[in-house]
Amino acid sequence: MMNIKLIIPALAASVLLAACGSNPTKTVAEPDWIVNEPVKAGHAYGVGSAEVYTNDAEALQRARDAARVAMVQKLKVTVTGSFSQDTQETRKTGEQTKLVQTVRNTITSSIPQAQFDNLKVQENHVSKGVAYSLVVLDRVKAASLLRRRISELDLQATDLDASVANNLPTLKQLQGLLPALTFIEQREQLAEQAQLVDVNSRRPRKDEMLVSVEKRIQSLLDSLVVTLSASDSQGKKIRSGLSQYLTDMGLRISNTNGDLQLLYGAQLREVEKGGRFVVFASGQVQIKDAGGRLLSEFSKEAKGVSGASSAQAQVKAVHNLAESLGKELAVSLLQKID
Repeated sequence: MMNIKLIIPALAASVLLAACGSNPTKTVAEPDWIVNEPVKAGHAYGVGSAEVYTNDAEALQRARDAARVAMVQKLKVTVTGSFSQDTQETRKTGEQTKLVQTVRNTITSSIPQAQFDNLKVQENHVSKGVAYSLVVLDRVKAASLLRRRISELDLQATDLDASVANNLPTLKQLQGLLPALTFIEQREQLAEQAQLVDVNSRRPRKDEMLVSVEKRIQSLLDSLVVTLSASDSQGKKIRSGLSQYLTDMGLRISNTNGDLQLLYGAQLREVEKGGRFVVFASGQVQIKDAGGRLLSEFSKEAKGVSGASSAQAQVKAVHNLAESLGKELAVSLLQKID
């Protein structure tokens, strides 16, 4: 009896030791969404992954960014057919001159990419040196939020239009109205997102009042008159090229009574290298209003190269300089004229 009492505890102890010695590792199964992306009506999902280089948190951030990109790309595929057509129709308010296009492109490039306000990280997972992230977007809610923001921008643009009198000089009207063009370009970006997230790929349309604001700004830009005045003898050499480029952009050139006065000078420097002619051209421009008030000033450089003659190289340099100055003028309309 004594032996039995001693054997039983010994057996129990040996079993316990054996269990502790084996120390089995618990394996965490990878979630199903890594392979099979969830599907839910009215929602969009994205799955992203990133290798862990430094720590899990940094890798998860990259995985979340990748998941967002994957989700947006998937949404774009669903609206590819109607997206480009709607974009072209929305932006078309008559034939746009180069000046209008340059002004709008300058605005667009300065607008930061909008983010989806209600994009959520539904789940994260890290295993075997790889981070995974699952993001989800409630498309109905996202579309509603975007349309609300678009309505606010529309109201800002139309209110600004109503506050600028039509009987003011062209430049004064532009100075008051150009911020509305920023609202309109911001609206375009949000409208593209709204079309992406809308379950029926519908794009918010512009009403007649907003289209009217757009047309008014475009008409003012198209009717802007510029007076050119050379400040030195070499500046006169680029007058023809500068005048031609500004005309091609959509500006009107006049000898008197311009909305803007461009006082410009130029320096041309010629060198010959290995049988090739190179002409460096630098130009300085001052922009003044009709009253002579300095609005902006800037300088640009360009060069022309020719294997035939220095005259041909000079023509190219002058053309390139005129183009550079013309583009800077369009940028100045937005950034420096107030």
